[in-house]
Amino acid sequence: TIARMVEHLTTLLEAAVSSPETRVGDLPLLPASERHQLLVRWNDTRRALPWGGALHERFEAQASLSPDALAVLDDAASLSFAQLNRRANQLAHWLRARGVGPEVRVALCLERGVDMVVAVLAILKAGGAYVPMDPAYPRERLAFMLQDCGARLALSQLHLRALLGGSSAEPVCLDDSLLLDSLSRESEANPSRITAPEHLAYVIYTSGSTGRPKGVMVQHASVMNLRAALASTVYAGVEGSLRVSLNAPLAFDASVKQLIQVADGHALCVVPQAAREDVSLLNSWVEKHHLDVLDCSPSHLRLLLEEGLAANRQLRVLVGGEAVDEVLWAKLSAHPFIHCFNVYGPTECTVDTTARAVRGASRPSLGGPLANVRVYVLDEHLRPVPIGVPGELFIGGAGVARGYLHRPDLTAERFVPDPFVAEPGAQPHLSGAPAADEAPHADVGLAGARLYRTGDKVRWLPDGTLEFLGRIDFQVKLRGFRIELGEIESALEALPGVRRAVVLARED
Repeated sequence: TIARMVEHLTTLLEAAVSSPETRVGDLPLLPASERHQLLVRWNDTRRALPWGGALHERFEAQASLSPDALAVLDDAASLSFAQLNRRANQLAHWLRARGVGPEVRVALCLERGVDMVVAVLAILKAGGAYVPMDPAYPRERLAFMLQDCGARLALSQLHLRALLGGSSAEPVCLDDSLLLDSLSRESEANPSRITAPEHLAYVIYTSGSTGRPKGVMVQHASVMNLRAALASTVYAGVEGSLRVSLNAPLAFDASVKQLIQVADGHALCVVPQAAREDVSLLNSWVEKHHLDVLDCSPSHLRLLLEEGLAANRQLRVLVGGEAVDEVLWAKLSAHPFIHCFNVYGPTECTVDTTARAVRGASRPSLGGPLANVRVYVLDEHLRPVPIGVPGELFIGGAGVARGYLHRPDLTAERFVPDPFVAEPGAQPHLSGAPAADEAPHADVGLAGARLYRTGDKVRWLPDGTLEFLGRIDFQVKLRGFRIELGEIESALEALPGVRRAVVLARED
């Protein structure tokens, strides 16, 4: 550390002597070698990914390879790959006949279970983008999201129909006998392929600091880059199919990294709501269904470990959504049966940006960037800061979302031009358009590259991994969920008799 500081001071003094008219705040600290290390060498993540189709198309290929293998289960039902494919196809044909296609958004408000997986695949197969809505959300929030996303159809269930009242979206209840009769007459064959990599896959709403939730638009190319990136890190060396938990709600982007596992032949196990709310039940549920992979937040994982999670069998755990403290990290690192990965990424960058195996790491770390992802730690002037110095994390590459739905002002504020595209040795960012020979994703060149500014405070560690230090704003994480305190303040200030409100996150 001291040697690096001496080198920084030398760089600063040399620049001051050679350019005495420069303001002190504008003088460089980074020698060329360290700048290249931070911007290029530690971001050398370029990986050619042949476009083999979107999630639903790869699922179709898997269904033809292993039609009888388990694809999805809940406590009441289970479906093989062939059964799931046929049911999704029938609903997809029905949706396409009603105008669903590329860039058409379809709302989704369902209880946890097999049907929600059928519905997601059906919307994608029809060519549309799904917009998940949690039935537990307040009606006012659901009404806003339905209006904002502009969905003409909302897939739901009879007992939830009232939640969708008052919007222009037509509720389609998947358990309605008339609909089931209509679906039974639809074709079970795969619909014709109409999805391009740059088409919208989903819109997930996150908390907004102004009181308005904001819809993050993610394209198919980004989703499939995530699939490939996790396959080469978290799932590296895996042989055969695994049983993967679908623990997070669909309205939470962590669900995406579990859903995509059906493209590689793994089975999705939909965790019931009762088990999500009771760690003892969840622990028993994991054992009952012989889960191989569990996703959860650190706060949830702490309680599960106290209940004896994976006491005598191997379990792969993806932990994310909030920071892992040193005590939990040490416990996971020494656990004989849990192989844990700390995964990090904002919704705006397609779920996961970095990953780090906990075992073998002495301290909490976010790890380094995944395939085709670039990460920068910058100061307030968007200049890279030295190793060990805190700064704001900016993310570029294949995972960066299209932006916020109907929010060009906010998109321009959070998604900024990449100032490092001209760096010698910098890798081009990737677009979703396939090349003529079906090779990776064609480069859009460097001119249009963007970065997402996360608001997360981090620093580079000497080994090229990132350490999370907190937030630079008032966003907090509660059990893995992003909450903008300003959104709660706006709601309070809308009440009669309340002029100003301040919200704090207390940990006592």
